Amino acid sequence: MSTEHFTVQDLENGRLILLQGQLHAAACGSMNDDLLAVCEETDGPVTFDLGGVSFVASSFLRTVLTVNRAKARDAGFAIINVQPEVKKVFKMAGLWDALGMSKTN
Repeated sequence: MSTEHFTVQDLENGRLILLQGQLHAAACGSMNDDLLAVCEETDGPVTFDLGGVSFVASSFLRTVLTVNRAKARDAGFAIINVQPEVKKVFKMAGLWDALGMSKTN
């Protein structure tokens, strides 16, 4: 599946979701249901690759928390390739350490 803001790659175990662009409120509103469905469709871990993301709004942080809550307990959830500007947003929201991202990035 591919949309304007994300592309999905099925892996041997789980899914890699490559996100791109500015994930502001309008972008998240239009992709949120599709993104959550893609995450729920796999029994394996989900990884968000934010290498192509230059901005995130609080609505994207809410999506991250929803996926983390659903996947972290059983299958696993990770975020990789976080740009410095985006990293600042995660840190200011108190999510960088809460999601365990300081261990991987």
